Amino acid sequence: MRKYLLQQTGSTGGSACPGNTMRSANWLAKNLGKFSSDAPLSDLDTFYPNITSEVEAFADLLSEETFQTLGALAVGLTPSMILSKADGQMLNRTLSVLSSIRGWSPAQASIIMKKLLQNGLQLTQARDVLALGTLVSGLPSSEVSQLSEDAILQLSADENFINILQGAAESLQYAFVHRILQSNEGKVFPRVPASLASQIPLSQLLSSQMDIDEINKMLWTPAQAQVLFQAVLKSPLNYSQLSSNLLQGFSCGAANFLKQSQFAELIRVLASKHIRIDKSQLRCTAKRLIGFITPSDFEEYPADILLYLGMEKDFGPDNCEKYFRQIGQVHFEILKKEASKWKTLVDQAEHCLGISSDSLSKKNLQILGNLSCALNDSQIIKSDPYILQMLQHCSSFTASQVTAIQHRLEDIFGSPSTWTASTLQGMGNLASILDSNILQRVPETSKTHFFPNFLSWLKIHNKEQFMYSLKQLRGPQRNKRDTTCPGVPLTADRVKKERDMVAARYTSTSELEACLPDSVLKNHLELFGSMEFEDPLLQVLKMKLDKTLGVLPEDYLPLLGHIAKAYQPAEMARWNITASDTLVALLRGTSWLNHDEKVNAMVNQYLKANHTQLGGSILTALDPHICALEDRLLQHLSPEDIWELRTPLDIPQCSQRKKSLIYHQVKATVQEHQKTQNAYYQMLKALLGGAPAEDLIQYAADSPVMDMDTFTTLNPEEVKKLSPQNLKDLLDVNLSELNTIVEHPTVQAWVKAHTQSEVNAVGLKVMAGHPHPTPDGFFVLTSAPPISRAEGAFKKHPLQISYTILLTLCRVMISLGAS
Repeated sequence: MRKYLLQQTGSTGGSACPGNTMRSANWLAKNLGKFSSDAPLSDLDTFYPNITSEVEAFADLLSEETFQTLGALAVGLTPSMILSKADGQMLNRTLSVLSSIRGWSPAQASIIMKKLLQNGLQLTQARDVLALGTLVSGLPSSEVSQLSEDAILQLSADENFINILQGAAESLQYAFVHRILQSNEGKVFPRVPASLASQIPLSQLLSSQMDIDEINKMLWTPAQAQVLFQAVLKSPLNYSQLSSNLLQGFSCGAANFLKQSQFAELIRVLASKHIRIDKSQLRCTAKRLIGFITPSDFEEYPADILLYLGMEKDFGPDNCEKYFRQIGQVHFEILKKEASKWKTLVDQAEHCLGISSDSLSKKNLQILGNLSCALNDSQIIKSDPYILQMLQHCSSFTASQVTAIQHRLEDIFGSPSTWTASTLQGMGNLASILDSNILQRVPETSKTHFFPNFLSWLKIHNKEQFMYSLKQLRGPQRNKRDTTCPGVPLTADRVKKERDMVAARYTSTSELEACLPDSVLKNHLELFGSMEFEDPLLQVLKMKLDKTLGVLPEDYLPLLGHIAKAYQPAEMARWNITASDTLVALLRGTSWLNHDEKVNAMVNQYLKANHTQLGGSILTALDPHICALEDRLLQHLSPEDIWELRTPLDIPQCSQRKKSLIYHQVKATVQEHQKTQNAYYQMLKALLGGAPAEDLIQYAADSPVMDMDTFTTLNPEEVKKLSPQNLKDLLDVNLSELNTIVEHPTVQAWVKAHTQSEVNAVGLKVMAGHPHPTPDGFFVLTSAPPISRAEGAFKKHPLQISYTILLTLCRVMISLGAS
């Protein structure tokens, strides 16, 4: 297709489109034909730079003829344009065209669907839904509950429908799976499409009766796989027959019943299928394999666990290279967590490889692998240029490393003033560490061509580096108060092409206010809502919306994204939030950290709209903010809501009172499944911070091999009630790890509540908080307050006096024994 487009544009690269807007669209429809159905608008924009604005020009002319003329190019109309300009009756008459267009975003499809339904479109049977074609991704989740059981089952068997549904909002996917489960009369898996298995609630996985062959085909989340894992291990399937989606649920507790040889075989299968063991399970895995892995077979096991085995002493000069090549594959995040061990391994590797200077060869760098992320600034500067390739795998650096890397980049690529988009592309991930001093010297055209796509990628894969890069691109803050735009006003084309770069270019509230036309913001609200503007600039966007829209209609709320944070609770109290999809979109659209009052305001508005329960979809979206909810709202967590949870609630940041409240609510809902043991434990593990001591003792009876991350979330007041044997049963091979967190309040609480013999019994190397109890037959002598001379003597010679008292006491005891 690109070849065809290039032929049409000619060797000069100019547009072959006629200048007139309507003629342009007609030309595209006639000459591109089926190509435009398969090409994203961004591809067409590459060859026809004005195509975006030309398509948007149709927004004021929306009609049946318009959509028929635009065809696939209609996806260039933004959600806001469709919302404000499209008529429901006209859309209904054009349904056959709209339903065949590929590339609708969930927001576009949602707005079209709402208008169709408001205009009287009826969806009662499967054929009605299938007629929606690609618009299915915008179906309101409430409509799914109105479909008959037969319609739901027919749709679940339609491959094209399921493929479209995978691109829809999670709330719609969940609503559909929920209806399938209601239709299955207790059978969880047979009718749920494998690609939608992630929407099955955790509680539905606690059943002891399940078809292993069925669940082995389904695409599970890590949390779901953890609940299923022990049941899967007890199945007749060989470990190698298990899918990667199930194997990602590995935990030491679930595999605790396996013999040593079986456990080792399981870990080898994980390695062969490149399954990453969760970092909380690495130490316990290594402990079970100590003495079992040998220098002859260590390459058959995951590199991450080798970090905890201390096998480097087993390798001499002849074979240590092979060992450190394997260690170099340990994931960066694991190495960063074990910083002291990481540096020691680097030193040992350098000794093994005979590295005696800061200049490392390409071969040595390849052997070191991710260990290279620990190299110091001098080594980065003096080593082979291949060092930059190795550093691509490191997700963070020290300040001195950043300075050294930037020095090497300039050394290899030349002065930043000469860098092109291709130059920046060649830097790969390292472009994210360029500071403002360097970026100010890079030509604007180079940054404009490179950073929009790079920032979009970074935003998904490394949010921390994305925020750093955006901050550096902003450069020094400018306090401009001029009410006129100093440059060219923002246009639709520029906003679509630059995306997050717009948020980097505008750091002054007055400049953004002057340069952003109200119409551009309104017509591209979803795009502006996705941009990471700083709070003062979000206020500018809000002010402009207030001016053009007043109190926001409900259909605009899902498009707000980050802009929603700029509204105060009192303003949110005027919002009309009637649909669960609206609330879910608001909650997922931005981070609400430190905005508890606003979260409560939005939830209150939803409940005011005749809703008595939150529902599983909303509760899942609320998960990051569950601690923010007022106690009154937590009372709305009904057993039905909890039963529908798809991920464990995250409560470590909650107050102890809320932890206990949430734990007991969830436990009461799933308590009937205690017999599933490890599955039941996995379901509640994230909530154990609210568990009383008697429940912890009950979990300990099933040897869950609790990891330290979970242990440190427990209530210290309950942990101190546990006996040494309770701790041993609860932690199993992780017991010795208590010494690595001995200063943690949970450990300290237990130590202070127990005697030295009890503390010694669990292997802790600290002083206990309680003295040993006096054995039977012995008594404790207490003395009257000493006279001042004796007090002075005791202070002067405490050891001598204590020894004298002890010797006298021994003589008394001996004489008593003799009599």
